[in-house]
Amino acid sequence: MSETKGIDTPVGDFEWCFVDGEGKADLQGKPKFTVDVVLDPEKAKPFKAMVDEFWADNKPKGATKAKSMGYYAHKVKDEAASKEAGENIYTETGKTVVRLNTNTTYVSGDPKVIKIFNSKGNEVSMMGKRLGNGSRGRATGVMAIYDFNAAARGVTFYLNALQVSKFVEYVGGANFGALDEDEGDFEGVGETFGGIEDEQVDKPRL
Repeated sequence: MSETKGIDTPVGDFEWCFVDGEGKADLQGKPKFTVDVVLDPEKAKPFKAMVDEFWADNKPKGATKAKSMGYYAHKVKDEAASKEAGENIYTETGKTVVRLNTNTTYVSGDPKVIKIFNSKGNEVSMMGKRLGNGSRGRATGVMAIYDFNAAARGVTFYLNALQVSKFVEYVGGANFGALDEDEGDFEGVGETFGGIEDEQVDKPRL
């Protein structure tokens, strides 16, 4: 029985990727490095089953239902409905979001670094550029049980590194649309990110 397990997510689309600098403040205002990996249903199903099994095997004594499992239904804003309602309305896409995060510093105060790798497992430099929505790849990290009290128990994912297959640059609040996967590998930011085959079974540990 173990309350932590190293994991690689399946290949998916990156959203809300903040993995350098000051990260992104959480609801308590604490800076975090974070990324959402959006998975198609066929990729999400076995991953969710693995997480559910981990919870069943390691949940705190007396726990039944988890408050959260670290994965969520993917939603997008419905612009027309939001405008009509005068408030933000979101609709589910049928995809699944796996959310990973970690503190931006260690307990000692030393800064953490989220390393970026290409498909061959080689570390690359982003040269100050940021991953925008539409970038693709996988995240690697640690799955863990959290247990704050009887009402706050579940599974969370801690982020260690990203492996990138397609790069779409985040530029000043606007993201360019993602290219089709067969339109060629990205070249730049110091090195080429080779494509990761979505059907790849053997997932390299980074």
